Amino acid sequence: MSNISTVWISLVTAIGSFTVSGLCVFLGYKLFLIGATGGFKFSSFTPGWVFDLVSAAPGLGFALFGMIISVYALNRLIGKSK
Repeated sequence: MSNISTVWISLVTAIGSFTVSGLCVFLGYKLFLIGATGGFKFSSFTPGWVFDLVSAAPGLGFALFGMIISVYALNRLIGKSK
């Protein structure tokens, strides 16, 4: 196992992150379909952007979390174009 290259590590990490993000989006969709209620507050501040979701459905939170994981994984794997 000492011959594990960074390509294999990146591949396993990518598969894992996209599996988790896909599962989050799927579970969020299912929660949204069954009409689960209950509020949450999500706030995020990044340079130039402010995100604030208040009293949204829990399914939307799961779906948003899954999409954030996907975007982060893509940025780490492919990199940002310059």
